[in-house]
Amino acid sequence: MKFNNLIFSIIITLLINFSCQKKETKSFSIDEEVIQAKTRLANEVNVVDTTKKNKEDKKLKNTEKCNIVEQYQIPLPTNLLDTQILGKPYFLQLYPIDSVDFLIKNYSKAFFFGVYITDLVYATIYDNKNLFYQYYATVVQLSDDLGLKQTFTTERLEKFRENYRSDTVANIINTSITKTCKILEENNQIGILPFMIVGSWAESIYLTIGNVISNQNVPINIYSVIASQDEVIEKLKKLIDDNLLEVEDFNLSNNLHELRQNLDVLKKTYTEVYISNNISIDKQSLTKLYKAFAQLKEKYH
Repeated sequence: MKFNNLIFSIIITLLINFSCQKKETKSFSIDEEVIQAKTRLANEVNVVDTTKKNKEDKKLKNTEKCNIVEQYQIPLPTNLLDTQILGKPYFLQLYPIDSVDFLIKNYSKAFFFGVYITDLVYATIYDNKNLFYQYYATVVQLSDDLGLKQTFTTERLEKFRENYRSDTVANIINTSITKTCKILEENNQIGILPFMIVGSWAESIYLTIGNVISNQNVPINIYSVIASQDEVIEKLKKLIDDNLLEVEDFNLSNNLHELRQNLDVLKKTYTEVYISNNISIDKQSLTKLYKAFAQLKEKYH
């Protein structure tokens, strides 16, 4: 009887130990699953935070990169086309709007997008509403072709026309350039931005020189302003070089290199018309520069 009780006690003890071991194993398993779940959650949160940070960093980088005017110190058309200095308008020098129908390549459209924007500014500052709406329609047509419809809206252009004489106009133009840059970046078209900037700048100088030639009485300092644009050429070349780093398309890359070479030709013309070490030019030399800027435009038509 005692032997049977002993066996029974041993069996009970074994069952209790087995049960405890099983519970301990199960408890360990549950803890391990909880730890793994927490680890997975932490990793997922880390991935989300990292992705969010990368997007914010990229957005900040794009914003800084797209501050074209501030970063490269390129003058806006409004900085150059000043009616108080340039005198009476010379509307015949504006680029013909019917030429837009012959533009095929995107880089050519981008170049003349800049040209026509400047012509629009010219029509605005001289308060020619008829020409304003003609060039406005041309700019809208090109903006549609280039996927920039949301940038150059009717509201934005009307705001520009209405506020031209106020201090806000520079902000309107600068904002438009920045927004254009961001859209081109998002659409992987950033490589055509230099064509727009060069086109606008070149037309600004062309119109400025044209007004000086056609008006007899202009302040003498306007010659220094025109001569100093030689320095802007180097800034434009820097803009092209920076964009070349991001362009993967072989043909567009070649087009950017050609644009850079065309600026070198313009630079050479500038050195040929200087009349002293003070980097000044006379009225006679303006004609040569005027033709040089006209030839630059024709290369993209």
